[in-house]
Amino acid sequence: MSGLPPVTAPALAETLDALPGRLRKKVDDAVTRAAAWPVSTADGQVTVAVDESTTVTLVLTGGVVRTGADARCSCLLAPNCLHRVAVLALAPVHDGLDDEAEPGEPPAAAATETSGADGAPSAAAGGSAPGDGGSAPGDGRNGTSGRPRAASAGTPLGQAAATAADAAEAGGGATVAVTPRQREAADGLWRAGAAVLAAGTSGSGLVLRTALLRAVHEGRANGLHRAAAAGTRVAAGLQALREAQPQFRLAELTDDLRELLTVSHRLRAGDLPAEQSADLLGVARRGYDPQAGLRLYGLCTVPVVAESGYAGTATYVADRDGRLWTVTDVAPGGADRAARSGDTVVALGEAGLTHRELTRAGMIVSGGTASASGRLGAGKSVRAVRAGGAAWTESPLRALWEQPLDEQVARAFAALAEPVGDRAAGSDLVFLTVRLAGAATGDAVLAETADGAPVLLTVADDHPELAYRDNLRLLGTAPGLELLVVGRPDPGRRATVQALSIGLTPGAGDGLRLPQAWSGHADLGYDRLHRSQLMSGKPVAAVAARPPATGDPALQLLRRHLERVVSGGRAVHALADDQTRRLRRARLDLGAHLLGELAAAARCRPRDPFGRLTGDDAEGFTRAWLAAAVYEQHATSALTHATWLPRG
Repeated sequence: MSGLPPVTAPALAETLDALPGRLRKKVDDAVTRAAAWPVSTADGQVTVAVDESTTVTLVLTGGVVRTGADARCSCLLAPNCLHRVAVLALAPVHDGLDDEAEPGEPPAAAATETSGADGAPSAAAGGSAPGDGGSAPGDGRNGTSGRPRAASAGTPLGQAAATAADAAEAGGGATVAVTPRQREAADGLWRAGAAVLAAGTSGSGLVLRTALLRAVHEGRANGLHRAAAAGTRVAAGLQALREAQPQFRLAELTDDLRELLTVSHRLRAGDLPAEQSADLLGVARRGYDPQAGLRLYGLCTVPVVAESGYAGTATYVADRDGRLWTVTDVAPGGADRAARSGDTVVALGEAGLTHRELTRAGMIVSGGTASASGRLGAGKSVRAVRAGGAAWTESPLRALWEQPLDEQVARAFAALAEPVGDRAAGSDLVFLTVRLAGAATGDAVLAETADGAPVLLTVADDHPELAYRDNLRLLGTAPGLELLVVGRPDPGRRATVQALSIGLTPGAGDGLRLPQAWSGHADLGYDRLHRSQLMSGKPVAAVAARPPATGDPALQLLRRHLERVVSGGRAVHALADDQTRRLRRARLDLGAHLLGELAAAARCRPRDPFGRLTGDDAEGFTRAWLAAAVYEQHATSALTHATWLPRG
């Protein structure tokens, strides 16, 4: 159903709570039927025609349905009817964070790896928004304050955020107190996540999703922004699966659920170590600090598609010292908005450059502001004029490829382990010089680095509106072609890079002929390569390179078990075969122990003397799953990182 306005989580929860128990069992079927109801807008109201005699009218305040009373049905059962719930369940959820954002800045809840980048997170915020991730040789913070600002300093939440930041700066074993309301909100997020895990995606209907959104709302209201962002992504994943959206990925939902449970578990435990408090609490708004005059050189432009419903573009630029910054244009939308936003004008001063033009030009900025992560602000005081750019083979961009590969990979893996909003711009990127070896399965391309190590270039985002897949398919037909690559390493696969942009190596000949206007490089998400640009007249020799192994089979077995729980719930895993012996044969004894604990917890259900199931909040089962999921994440990341290290 299109044309519905955003609705707040409390409004959806209010209408669901009003339903009698006999109707709650029918709510998911009602939502399915409601998808075909026509929507019309007139006089600031949205009307949904259920049938010839029944309509649901939505009253908007600031373009949003804010309370359950704003949804009015004309049927005899109103207001305790299914029609209101079904309509609100299909509407996008309004998080309330984008009302006061800087131009082009998504709220923290939108932060996620780019969808399709397995991460995406994030390319955007939570997600990886490329605007928050990145690779930054140089001083990292550039003298800006790293203090997050969750709210105005005069508000209780603002004072709490400032206290957390002050304690984190002080260090020395100090702790930050978690207030009773924050602990209660964290416990609500934990219980909502545990309910989703126990039921699985197959059993998580509107009732569980609404309970999760209610917990997200309470968490955000009490300053638990990182946990709330993870909960938002889980709810969005459940909705995407229900609507059979092609971009749904069970692996991404599993990672988001692990993040939600990990953070909420740490928060509900009590006081936090000072150095971890700011990361665990998160921020609603990033602080922007003044910057001295910046001379910027465009590097590349990347589409952003966040799981939380935000999309747009992020352009990486470098200053004279080689530090990377990002200029973003992210707003509510999907992959179609990301595909269009590359041609929108950059919201910095009056330079009049689009993002795709900036990536091949330069800019001089005065009066600018930037967040600690390197995202440039677009306030009224910013002045910017167009300037000349630099080729990838020229200073200061050339230095990005001159850094040793092992140092680049270490920096990128360290950044990928951090919350997206804390990553310095570009710190999760690697800059490679490769020679293509041919196509691989899944529209990937085999290549080898300058040191002769095999590497797999994969699609960063598989939305059909973006050009990634078509471009990699074409590059797979050009063995022997030498390229410069900007990419993001995949922490779950050996020697695998999500290719974002490619350029021509100096002295590599004319194997790839790019238009002069592209200035020697192509952004794979936007610039569509054509077969005529590959110079096939001169034969090239294929490179004898094997595709890198995808990962450790034993850890992949553990990962399949974890995803099986997310898909089928506790009952499915209770019937699963115990395969701990395979993990022990691989000398992963801790993983075998955790998998055994998970299987035992799934089967253990307390019963009363008459054999009936008693109350079980799935606490033990959720803890066992979370322990195994955290182990798998760190073990896979460590193993993958090790495959990049030089041998000998």
